[in-house]
Amino acid sequence: MYMSMHRRFSTLVIAGAVVGVTTGCTTSAVQPSGKISVAAPSGVLPAQNATLRFIDQPITLSINNGVVAEPSATTYTFEVSTDVSFSNKVQTKSGIAQSAGSVTSVKLDPLAGSTDYYWHARTEAGGTVGVFSPTFAFKVGPPISVSAVTLVSPAAAAETGSLVTFVVNNAQRTGPAGPITYRLEVSTSPTFGSLVFDQTVAEGGGGRTSFLSDELPAETNLYWRVTPRDDANDITGQPSATSQLFTKFAIDLTKVVYLKAPNISGWKRTGFLFPVEQDGATGDMCTRFTDPGWPDVIFPYLGPDDDPNFGVYANQWYFAKIGGTWYGGAGEWIYRAALSVCKGGQLTDHIGPDSGFGEPFKSWRPTVGELVGYAITSIARNGYRSVDQRTQVLVQPWHDSSR
Repeated sequence: MYMSMHRRFSTLVIAGAVVGVTTGCTTSAVQPSGKISVAAPSGVLPAQNATLRFIDQPITLSINNGVVAEPSATTYTFEVSTDVSFSNKVQTKSGIAQSAGSVTSVKLDPLAGSTDYYWHARTEAGGTVGVFSPTFAFKVGPPISVSAVTLVSPAAAAETGSLVTFVVNNAQRTGPAGPITYRLEVSTSPTFGSLVFDQTVAEGGGGRTSFLSDELPAETNLYWRVTPRDDANDITGQPSATSQLFTKFAIDLTKVVYLKAPNISGWKRTGFLFPVEQDGATGDMCTRFTDPGWPDVIFPYLGPDDDPNFGVYANQWYFAKIGGTWYGGAGEWIYRAALSVCKGGQLTDHIGPDSGFGEPFKSWRPTVGELVGYAITSIARNGYRSVDQRTQVLVQPWHDSSR
């Protein structure tokens, strides 16, 4: 008898614990009133004392099937409690049919976070209700939430240029959130069915995150929103409220009539033009821009006493809306030592000291407050070209201190 019982005893090691499983009639965990002998199942997953993220729910409990002495329909009951004595059961899953393999699983309903849980399971077959398995424990971590951001700028219904800096207040979060990223969507539709700009950036410091757009469509109503996301925990916050802007201070370069200058609508934007200082009363126009490293071209108007190697690498551009149509042309030459360039002759009664654009630009007379455009390009005048690159077009009101 001793040898027979010894041969029918097996030992399982589960999550660091040793669990005895017996199938003999004198040592098996069985109900005395049952018709057949059943052994308690043993836990498999989650691992003993595992900590699970709240976002990992729903949680699946898995057991090694219990041993049943005679063929019979076998089911299992799972109990989950917040205390080890199971006096505070939060879920009971009964009648779970045994799987065809060696492991049977059940999916739990969502559980509260920041809580320790205890679970066990028992076998039921042929009218016999077995005893519960050893108790296993796991913890569900705290819930994580990421709130919608609030928009800072541009203000609702703002009028902007083609390059826009968008700013939002950083999202509030609860629980052990990971690093937050922010997705900016800009669309011509309030439903965001198609996007003209889509950018994701890491969270900024100082409580705010900002985005610098590419060139946006000119003179267009646009809608924008920002959505925060915790990638590490696979949590996406709600999108912000939707705001609207109008790119009033921009020019559609594909619709410009170019005067004695190339069509630059397809040129790559590699530089940035800062606000222009201009006064039609004195003729002064000062431009400041980043230097993208455009190559030099020998200045085409060298005099006999000039340095034969003197190079120019950029041109100032002027744009005017005349009769409802934008016209543009390349003006003053710029050499590399002059990143801040002040040129004379840009008077209210004419534009450009040499008036080389032709009509109707040549006879155009700007009025105070009228919107005009400026840009800087690589060499683009009198047939000279280099790398076909440019800054954005900057649109601002014409200024005349004498008026």
